[in-house]
Amino acid sequence: MAWQRSRTVTSFLWALVLLVAVAAAHPAFAASISYGNFGPVPPGVTFQDVRESSGTDPVPLYGPPAPISVGLDFDPANFVATASGHAQDITDGQLNLTLTSGPGVSISSLNLFESGDFTLAGSGTSATQVLAGAILRVTVTQINGVDVTPIILSPTNVSVSFNLAANPGVVQPWSLGTGLNIAGQLGPDQRATQLEVVIDNQLLAFSECGSLAFIAKKDFGIQVGTVVPEASTVLLLLGALVVLPSAARRAR
Repeated sequence: MAWQRSRTVTSFLWALVLLVAVAAAHPAFAASISYGNFGPVPPGVTFQDVRESSGTDPVPLYGPPAPISVGLDFDPANFVATASGHAQDITDGQLNLTLTSGPGVSISSLNLFESGDFTLAGSGTSATQVLAGAILRVTVTQINGVDVTPIILSPTNVSVSFNLAANPGVVQPWSLGTGLNIAGQLGPDQRATQLEVVIDNQLLAFSECGSLAFIAKKDFGIQVGTVVPEASTVLLLLGALVVLPSAARRAR
């Protein structure tokens, strides 16, 4: 389909731009921070060993998370990329965590949302630009409460870009989001109960002589979709536990 071809081309161009930017980026910091465990978040999901790292900048970039009703919320304060006078900048951040569901609960989907603002000013062309991108990777390590050989799901990625020719201005909003249908990538009887999650985020800024490019991430969130047995199903199971022993006694 046309939109699929367009997304493939966009992903390819994003990867190409990122490789060029990484080659010219400032020296790596290889810094990391561990935030520990959070939850359980209703209906019974725990975020374990939440940690962030960066190969380009000092951390924190995301900052410490706060549990919310559907996941985790971050309020980044230092996640920015800025360039002027024909310079370029890349800020790369990574989040790692283990996601575990409680008894009777399975994880059906995982989504991320982020937003911020950008500024493109001065004199220049479309070569003065800013970009934001995210890649979500998930590995299933537990099915139906039992440890399994890791199942690597197909990752998802998304990006947005703006340039001085088309989007000049100061403090303009941007946002993006993407997600994985975990249940859809597993078998009908396979319910994911533990995941290893890796999220890669990048902000890039490219400038020309006489121009300014700036982009900042101001909000970031992870949302978890879960499946909980319906009350009617639970009642049927409880009824079966009562009926089966009675039937066994009658048979004896």
